[in-house]
Amino acid sequence: MIRIIDRYVTLELWPPFVISVAVFTFFLVIDRVYQLTDLVIGKQVPARLVLALLLYLLPPLLSLSVPIAVLMAVLIAGGRLSADLEVAALKASGVSPARLLRPFLAVGIIASVFIGWLTLAVNPWASAAFQRQLFRIAETQATAGIQERAFVSTFGRIVLYVEEVSPSQFALKGLLASDERDPALSRIIVAREGRVLSDSERRRLTLRFIDGTINESDVADPRRFRFTTFTLYDLNLPLSNPTATAEQQAKPEKEMPLGALTAAAEGKDRGKAAPFLVELHKRFALPVAAVVFVLVGFPLGIRSHRGGRAVAITSSFAIVICYYILSTALEGPALGGRLPVWLAIWLPNAIFMVIGLALLRAVTTGIPTGWLGFVWRVAGWLPQGRRERGPRGPGWTAGLRMRGPRGSSFIIDRYLMRQYVLLIGIGLLIGAAFSVIVDLIQSLDRFLRAKPPWIYIAQHFLYLVPRELYKGLPLIVLVATVFLFVSLTRQRELDALKAAGMSLYRACAPILVIAFLISVGALVFQETALPLIAAKAEEVDRVKIRGFPPRHLQQQGQMWFRSSDRRFLKIGLLDPVARSLDGLIVLDLSPDFRLIGRLDVRRAQWVSDGWEMWGGIARQIGASQQVQSRSFDHRVMELPEHIDDFIRVQKLPDAMSFRELRAYVAKLRDGGHQVGTYLVQLYSKLSFPLVHLIMALVAIPFALATPRSGGRAVGIGVAIVVAVAYWMVHSVALAFARADLLPPALAAWSANIIFTGLGTALLLSAKT
Repeated sequence: MIRIIDRYVTLELWPPFVISVAVFTFFLVIDRVYQLTDLVIGKQVPARLVLALLLYLLPPLLSLSVPIAVLMAVLIAGGRLSADLEVAALKASGVSPARLLRPFLAVGIIASVFIGWLTLAVNPWASAAFQRQLFRIAETQATAGIQERAFVSTFGRIVLYVEEVSPSQFALKGLLASDERDPALSRIIVAREGRVLSDSERRRLTLRFIDGTINESDVADPRRFRFTTFTLYDLNLPLSNPTATAEQQAKPEKEMPLGALTAAAEGKDRGKAAPFLVELHKRFALPVAAVVFVLVGFPLGIRSHRGGRAVAITSSFAIVICYYILSTALEGPALGGRLPVWLAIWLPNAIFMVIGLALLRAVTTGIPTGWLGFVWRVAGWLPQGRRERGPRGPGWTAGLRMRGPRGSSFIIDRYLMRQYVLLIGIGLLIGAAFSVIVDLIQSLDRFLRAKPPWIYIAQHFLYLVPRELYKGLPLIVLVATVFLFVSLTRQRELDALKAAGMSLYRACAPILVIAFLISVGALVFQETALPLIAAKAEEVDRVKIRGFPPRHLQQQGQMWFRSSDRRFLKIGLLDPVARSLDGLIVLDLSPDFRLIGRLDVRRAQWVSDGWEMWGGIARQIGASQQVQSRSFDHRVMELPEHIDDFIRVQKLPDAMSFRELRAYVAKLRDGGHQVGTYLVQLYSKLSFPLVHLIMALVAIPFALATPRSGGRAVGIGVAIVVAVAYWMVHSVALAFARADLLPPALAAWSANIIFTGLGTALLLSAKT
């Protein structure tokens, strides 16, 4: 019989474990779907290379999602066994909770071994392979880093601007390249056309300029100038890893295999070896966390008689948040040498293991609970007090009570709406906890380096949660709708409503009304609160946590700026406080991208009359390519550019409201800029809020088609499939728009149109 019980418990554990792994991994991957899709469609990168990128991403993500999934599976399975009184029946049969722990512990050990295999062997290999794959993409498809009408610096110290990129991704029109590899020489290449030539065998990438000029000047003495015209000119572009940022280069231990990591930790002094020791201990401590979560989750699960899955999910998120907060707080002292590395990394596991063993002893042998009587009496005082007061007397609301069939329908509407709002509220709580966990994992290194006060970290999460909930609200609405109608179907409530004369469409009406109201609320939030929250979040992250000055007061170096359709400026150093520019270069081009003027200024100061300049020289290039130069020591000049044009911080499109982005697009269009990409984002700001209503419309027929025996597990699977399908269609449509293969408005609304039609057709074909 014991073996039968073990098999039974194991079968209870696997469905929630698999679903939890899928859900958590899906949330971690979904943000990268659009970028990967854009590489395939918009940048012409072979799909096999992009799929390999996705596969290399999965092992590190699984090592994070599997421990959380183990904890949630233990809590859900244990809670169900307790709620169905199976734990009590097993106790009566002589099976103690300690014996019941064995299959739970076996699953935790299997998960721990799997995570250990990931952290010790697979993750370092996957991280290194991911970097090599990115390098391979940059090598074979260099134009993936070239954007129209934007200054890009993906080729080392060469800044490239391209007016237009052909659909083939090889023909370029209107090129400007600044070769900044020699800091003592300002070398700028301007050409009418260009081609990208790739030699994969020699690992060489060449940018060929056609019909252009090269103008060079000495940075120390701008009077030394050379001007050259050419018909063809080849420039070898240096290939570099696009993700090789300073932060990644500063943490090479992430990609080290176990042997190299151990050697690096032992071969350095104490201060330099700390990061390697931390990484080494983390690779062993993370797998053990799965077993620790089992020890904590099992006694909590079998004691949760009420609340069911909601309590299990909430408890799991609370435990995980506490675990990672403790890990974050201890890793900083370990890196700083104030705490032994082994103690800092293993202490969270030890603390939670002690808590788990104490809870396990409580459910096995029992602990005195007499002191809890007062707590239960206080908890039950308010409901008891309401019962003692008796029923409410007739008040002014008595006249509003509805009688007859319409009154019954109103009661049913309230019941459905209350259940639906409760599910959405639970989803918001889970989404908030999940966003905090994911961001805490991703921001851990940054917090450890900056060491900000706890109040700033709290503000960071305070502004993070609303933005993440806004993005994840469509999925929450989808899952809540699926859960509601799966529950109505399983408990035969929907059949009872149909038998009472209420059609399926009438039962769906209050749910669709709430979804529509959520869409309206999301639109209002997007236009009012979201831009303010995004601005506050950036202020906290940049100024308070990282210690940077505000963007409008931050000095910036080596800036390229396009002020009009044919006017380009390079600024060596911008000082917003002094309102000055050092190392200013102004280039004027003809419509066919021919250089007609260049102004070099050592220093420019904004004054009321315009620009006060020192140490400048102005050059004019005639039709016959003759250069005329005029130098000056000090002069006040009027230029179309205002100092605020450089200081003003332009928000990202994601942080703009619809009205702000529309005004920005109009400004770009008036200046002759290409606005196709921005139009997609503009139309998406109108289409995205309606996703909530569409998700509810699509979820209802899919939930009705779910087998009664599948329950919420199948419902979650259905929700994931629908969400993945929607975001894939949406990402592909946006990628087609970026490649000029689909109008921006149609691309932004494509997924909404397709899924509205799908949901309507399925709902109309359902039995009413």
